[in-house]
Amino acid sequence: MLSCSLFISQAQTPESTSPEFFIEAEVDNYTPYVGQQITYVLKRYQAVDFPNPPHYEDRPFIGFWDTPLMQQPTYTTTLQGREYRVHPTHIALFPTLVGSRTIEPTQLVIPGDGPEADTILESQAITIQVQPLPPNPPDHFRGAVGQFEISAAFDPPEGKINNPMNLVIEVAGSGNINALVGPTTPDIDLWVINMFGSDTVTNVSLSKEVVKGSRRFIWNVIPTEAGQQFFPAIRFSFFNPQSQTYESIRTEPIPITVQADENASPFLSPIAIPQQNIPHRTIDIRHIKRVPNRLMQAGNSTLAFFVYVSGIIIPVVFVATVWRHQAKNNKREKSPQLRRRQAKQQAKERLAKVEVRYATADTLIYQIVSDYLSDEFSTPITGLTTTQLTALLKKGNLPPNLIEQTHNLLTQIEASRFGPTEKSLAARQILLQEANHLIDDLERFFAQR
Repeated sequence: MLSCSLFISQAQTPESTSPEFFIEAEVDNYTPYVGQQITYVLKRYQAVDFPNPPHYEDRPFIGFWDTPLMQQPTYTTTLQGREYRVHPTHIALFPTLVGSRTIEPTQLVIPGDGPEADTILESQAITIQVQPLPPNPPDHFRGAVGQFEISAAFDPPEGKINNPMNLVIEVAGSGNINALVGPTTPDIDLWVINMFGSDTVTNVSLSKEVVKGSRRFIWNVIPTEAGQQFFPAIRFSFFNPQSQTYESIRTEPIPITVQADENASPFLSPIAIPQQNIPHRTIDIRHIKRVPNRLMQAGNSTLAFFVYVSGIIIPVVFVATVWRHQAKNNKREKSPQLRRRQAKQQAKERLAKVEVRYATADTLIYQIVSDYLSDEFSTPITGLTTTQLTALLKKGNLPPNLIEQTHNLLTQIEASRFGPTEKSLAARQILLQEANHLIDDLERFFAQR
């Protein structure tokens, strides 16, 4: 039987004893904006060597995006006359919900030596007050919080008319790079944008203090006119928590040389073919071909029989093949295991295409989250009451905080869909972010099961 000892670490005071080891937790900002980075620091104090290497228990940060930061070096400090080695661990957190949010305690497990019980140290919980973003964001704002720059270029720099090309838009800077939503598409006349053929590439570098990196949005665009063209400037807006203002940036118009299609016909219209006049010899057309000297009745041709039979068998085989393929696909679509494996990817791809500038965004978000939950639990959730949904989530062994997070999001979306007034762009953007965060939190939980 496994046994362990649990110690809840508290801030040290002159009156408290000096333990051999303990842990503390702190943050650098107790009143961040939603989406703004805060740094969560765990400090492991030890005055003696551990019997075995310790480790922190893995757990999800419910209501936060989390990204590890580069670890700081160990240092020494003296508390109540006792010298400690301090091992700091830094984690970047991005709050996803407005209001009072609690960062649950973190546990450090110190394995016992031989038959000795494990020792578990627990930090204190931390409560922060998350502020909403200011009202009246710019039209091109899609939820980015931080400091960013934007650039764009065609890859390759030349293309052909009516052929797909890659337009690479890069947003770089500091903030929650993994949660960045692509810029809105500009108004264009000579181009076709195929968002279903687009892709996203994220690069986050490990840094000491803030999360930095870039996200590339690769648009699949098709030029419809040859010659020297300029793709319109692409705009991007974000909230800068340092200046506490919204900022808008844009690219310059993007030059591109579009070549004509070499395989296209050089003629704009077919050449007129003169009509051939047939001399009028009689009142019918029998003069065109002579009547043979004698008429013969065709015999049973093997080739004709083969063609006749093939005309029946080939369509039947084709229809049967299509039917089997569709039946196989239907069977695959009905597989709960396959639906669960594909649920996150499909939900993420659909959420990435939601345009929050349209009032229908909240309905789309609700449908995407509902479909995701239905696939994960192999049960349609549309039409379930709150009690029925809670029972379903409990049956899936979800912890109470994830159940509450799911209920809160669905309730907010319902209020947005059926409220007396239309929600603002910022409110719809927050719903989109929270939907992404909920799916990420649920996926982390499912991965640990």
